Amino acid sequence: MPDHNTPPTSPYTLKLASLNWFDDNPESRVYGDLYFSDSDGLEESRYIFLQHNQLEQRFQALDSNQPGHFYIAETGFGTGLNFLATVDLWQRFAPNNWQLHFLSVEKHPLKKTDLQRALKRWPDLQHYVDELLNHYPELTPGLHCIKLPYLSACLQLWLGDATEGLQQCLDTLQPKFDGDCGAKVDAWFLDGFTPSKNPAMWGEPLLELIAKLSKKNTTLATFTAASDVRRCLQEKGFNIKKASGFGKKREMLYGYFEPSARTDSNDSQRHTTKKNKIKGVRAPWSLPPTIKRPETVIIIGGGMAGASTARVLAERGIQVTLIERHSKLAQEASGNAQGMLYTKLSPQDGLLNQFTLSSFLYAQRHYKQLLQQGLLNEQQADLCGLLQLACSDKEQALLTQLKTAFADHPSLVQFLNPEQASRCAGVDSQHPGYYFPQSGWISPSALCNSLVDHPSINVVINTQALSLQKNTNPHLDEHWCVKYSDGQHTANAVIIANSHDARHFQQTAEIPLKIIRGQITALPAQQFAKQPKTVICHEGYLTPVIDNTLRFGATFDNGDTDKTIREQDHRRNLDSLHRSLPALFKQSVDSLMHNQPSGRANLRCTTPDYMPVVGPVQQHAAFISDYAALAKDASLDIQQPGRYYPGLYINIGHGARGLTSTPICAELLAALMCNEPRPLPRIMVEALSPARFLVRNIIRKKITV
Repeated sequence: MPDHNTPPTSPYTLKLASLNWFDDNPESRVYGDLYFSDSDGLEESRYIFLQHNQLEQRFQALDSNQPGHFYIAETGFGTGLNFLATVDLWQRFAPNNWQLHFLSVEKHPLKKTDLQRALKRWPDLQHYVDELLNHYPELTPGLHCIKLPYLSACLQLWLGDATEGLQQCLDTLQPKFDGDCGAKVDAWFLDGFTPSKNPAMWGEPLLELIAKLSKKNTTLATFTAASDVRRCLQEKGFNIKKASGFGKKREMLYGYFEPSARTDSNDSQRHTTKKNKIKGVRAPWSLPPTIKRPETVIIIGGGMAGASTARVLAERGIQVTLIERHSKLAQEASGNAQGMLYTKLSPQDGLLNQFTLSSFLYAQRHYKQLLQQGLLNEQQADLCGLLQLACSDKEQALLTQLKTAFADHPSLVQFLNPEQASRCAGVDSQHPGYYFPQSGWISPSALCNSLVDHPSINVVINTQALSLQKNTNPHLDEHWCVKYSDGQHTANAVIIANSHDARHFQQTAEIPLKIIRGQITALPAQQFAKQPKTVICHEGYLTPVIDNTLRFGATFDNGDTDKTIREQDHRRNLDSLHRSLPALFKQSVDSLMHNQPSGRANLRCTTPDYMPVVGPVQQHAAFISDYAALAKDASLDIQQPGRYYPGLYINIGHGARGLTSTPICAELLAALMCNEPRPLPRIMVEALSPARFLVRNIIRKKITV
């Protein structure tokens, strides 16, 4: 069992729950406390958390004429029993067009097998248990956004320190705004282990964050009646009452948030005194604008970013018009017949590495669900696995580091010697590698067309968006106007998702982008000695045979904008493939070149820091004016929030890994536009923001102000 006093061996390691079992009731060996009542844990959850947050009545009172979301947050996920009890109630009493968002934090998560054992005593919940287990995340630190469409629910599970997790739910650390922005919790379940055994879960820092994430009349319930907990909650502004406890427990606490009732002595001074200044506070440039949930949205661009975003908005009841300049969707960088679901692992921490792993884990669950729902079929996608070969000394040294960093995650990645890699690939390999068993390939064009097949999405083809204009007439409803050569479309909001062509709009012309040309090669499968069983990556990549064709590539030419198919690039692809997998060939590269390979060339759009650009579009001149002083002192406590174009968003820069990054980025945009809990931590939302480049350039004195 894990030793909870030993530091993690890598940034991807968690200290899992160490358990004793009493008739399938788990007890924490660390905290010496049971996870639920030994009499009836489900009835305990229903009595303490559901009944004392009045959830049945509140679910029934939700307006079925308007779609929306209800937000519950919990300290201590444990076995997930509180979540499952809530989902059961939600299914019975909430309107069909509302979504449940359930945030829970857990420092020591249970393994899937332990969850299964703990929850089997409630057969009435088995359908919900199966859904949870089917999508239970890889147990890596950070925020895991788990959509459960059959349950009309989204579980956001933070694995790690609870205080850090709730802090990442704030939209800004600037104290002036921490009570007035972002998605606010409707009801709290405080369910950590008992305060005497786990005091950190009941301390002032965590309860302060609970208050910041609450709004007027947010409710709260907890099994404990400890006087210190009650007093601190009252100081933070909660009106607290006692009730009879469940089972052997004499009393419990419940109540609601009333900000004006806050009594802690530091509150009136915390914005101004050095003593109470939060370390690391910066100007709130990334604070997203507060807008009314749009009823109509225009999306410019019909690739993976545009189609993914259109779908998540349509599922929230928003009418979407998708404008595509070509006669079909997915004709640019999203137009290859097969795209690989891939991530680049790193043994190190860091925002880019955190994002690539988070987006990859989310994408794996996402495409698994699309296949289960029938939105993709086996001819359009195959999660057959992906093998990354380590062909050079440098890559093999990296593989050794990764093997240590990800030793606890065999369901995510497996490390193979040359013989194992050969069996996995179906092609003899001279090189070791690492294998992603839940990855594979997807047809981007099939994906895009499936995603937009929704009654709330209207696709307009052969239409080139030329300019954007915001209506400012105070006597008319606010809207954006997208103009093209012979007409226009209007909507409450606009999302730019047209790759590097975003630079053609005045509002987004200053966002720095990089163009990288890529060419793939295709040849009849019978011209090769073997057919790969999985996606194989080396210097380039190749995908399993479909339509009797083997496709491989791709070149990577920074700044090249020529889309013409080049014979020399076909040779480059063949030479690269031959160096890495010579056993695949039964004839020479020269012979294959005489067979006139076909292929496709297009342009990838990426950014200087290789993170996508996702979020509201900043007003360039206003940002320079508001934050000019950062050039002299980057830590200056400026209290002016960033100024953005209301209702204008962007989703571009996904580079060669659009299949991996677009699903979570689409969810992020939907959350920002509908004021829902963010599917990514605040620090990552900032790292994706279009405004990040401008703020960096001001700080680095690259802009004259």
